Amino acid sequence: MAQVHEVTLAILGGGPAGYLAAVRAKQMGASVAIIEREEFGGVCLNRGCIPTKALLRTTELTSICCRGQEFGVQGQPSIVSWPAGHRRKERVVKSLRLGVEHLLKHEQIHIIRGQGSIVDPQCLTVETDNGVEAVHCQKLLVATGSEPVRPPIAGIQLPRVLTSDELLTLEEIPKRLAIIGGGVIGLEFAQMFNRLGSKVSIIEMARQLLPQDDSEMAGEVLKILKRQGVQVYLAGTVTEIAVAQAGVAVKFQFQDKIILMEADYVLLATGRKPVVPPELASLSAAMSAQGALIVNEQMETNVPGIYAAGDVTGGKLLAHKAYMEGRIAVENALGFPRIMNEQTVPSCVYIQPELATVGLNESEAAAQGREVRTGRFYFRNNGRALCLGEREGLVKVVTDSRTHIVLGGQILGPQATELISELTIAVSLGLKADVLADLVHPHPALSEAVMEACADAVGRAIHKA
Repeated sequence: MAQVHEVTLAILGGGPAGYLAAVRAKQMGASVAIIEREEFGGVCLNRGCIPTKALLRTTELTSICCRGQEFGVQGQPSIVSWPAGHRRKERVVKSLRLGVEHLLKHEQIHIIRGQGSIVDPQCLTVETDNGVEAVHCQKLLVATGSEPVRPPIAGIQLPRVLTSDELLTLEEIPKRLAIIGGGVIGLEFAQMFNRLGSKVSIIEMARQLLPQDDSEMAGEVLKILKRQGVQVYLAGTVTEIAVAQAGVAVKFQFQDKIILMEADYVLLATGRKPVVPPELASLSAAMSAQGALIVNEQMETNVPGIYAAGDVTGGKLLAHKAYMEGRIAVENALGFPRIMNEQTVPSCVYIQPELATVGLNESEAAAQGREVRTGRFYFRNNGRALCLGEREGLVKVVTDSRTHIVLGGQILGPQATELISELTIAVSLGLKADVLADLVHPHPALSEAVMEACADAVGRAIHKA
């Protein structure tokens, strides 16, 4: 006879949305069961955000060491042990994963490891190593994440054509790496392997890198990558991948020409797609054209009692968005009304210099019929940036020209992923640019660039010639 668990809330998936929701529900007094078939932490911790940032740190230090003479440091060139970098990455991932598991156990959340299936909104079955278990719940949260997209290109299944999941386990440094896709994943891997000495080429089908981002910032990123030695083909369409003598050959159309590029490996950086439990179709759960579960502002699906959070709901596939969605979903499920505002979710690209954005960019604001005024400040005029030797990039602040309220911001520069939080607060609270312009910032500090851009937006720039 199957073991039966009776809980207030059942959660399918132990990634960022799922495990945070479990802890929050427990804080609110609910009994919780969380079902995970693989490792806790989801894509972010195991095959995404964390391992890529750990490896990027290894290559970043290599890049800094190569600039030693610029800072008066003499010494031999650094030699990278990529297998050692991978071992460090695994230690970081393991430490954080054990931390998540400890947190769930500490909160006395019932953990069920296995493949969960939805029977109805109040019942799931789980295939575990010890047999089938049943979970009866009052509310259900679906947080089943996403998986890499494999576009319909001939040769896509060849052994040397890798997804980001697979490239993260490759301890070999390719001499030549072709990357299909110029979004976040493609750019981070491009810079990572470029620093290691690989000849890196990016093929992007859109007319700019980071197609969803501000065009000015995307143009600046393109210039920087080209200066660093990365080859970029915009508006390129890949038609075929074939076996070559020393690896693979990528055939693509670019500027009315057909190009055949040989590489040791190909990275498919063509995005990710939601993983939706197939049983939801029989429950008539509404899904978008992209295959994501459709939810309302309370993160509830059209099936009463079933909520969803994280990558399975589509949109921006970001761990910090998943955290917030998981929290909002469970609070609504337990009777505490909250709504999700995606406008206040920042996006980050961990290249060097970093890129971070929040809210509206200029074109998005204009599309909404808003009259905007944009403030700018370049890091080449920031004392702290010059001391660090990081003079590339700028801060852009988009404001309503009449009210001066901050509508959004984009930062390309050193530690942009840390600096964006100041603008995220401004967008979230509807602050005027004057508030940040008048706020005393430490000196010298990179955050002064945010202050200066806000001052420029209201016509009070000081350090702008």
